Amino acid sequence: MMGRDKEFLNTRYASHYYGDIVRRLFFIAGLIMLITLPTFKQLLPVPTFVSIFAILVVGFLAGLTNPLQKWVMALNTGISLIGLITFEYHAVTGYDNLRDPLFWINQGLAFIFFFALYYSTKTVRGAILRE
Repeated sequence: MMGRDKEFLNTRYASHYYGDIVRRLFFIAGLIMLITLPTFKQLLPVPTFVSIFAILVVGFLAGLTNPLQKWVMALNTGISLIGLITFEYHAVTGYDNLRDPLFWINQGLAFIFFFALYYSTKTVRGAILRE
């Protein structure tokens, strides 16, 4: 563990840092999108490269998440919000029946991004209060 990380862990702010949870949620969301893209690409309302770019962004941010960079925390919050809105919108508007697997994938991803939004917002709030 690096020196600055050790110092961070000894501060009061450490109890308000949920970036590790956000990182896991982003990683899981990225995996779900990556695994399901080949099967459902023809049903998606965007070109395939947009989906691949979204997977890369989520994976990239999962890797960048750390307790020392507030801009990454804020970006995680924004991406969580975009992910929640996007996937919940497509779950609701594309809903046909409970047997539709794309509905459940979209609803599950919206669920993941909802929790990512909650924890990333708590992390940003803790960083702001620390100042």
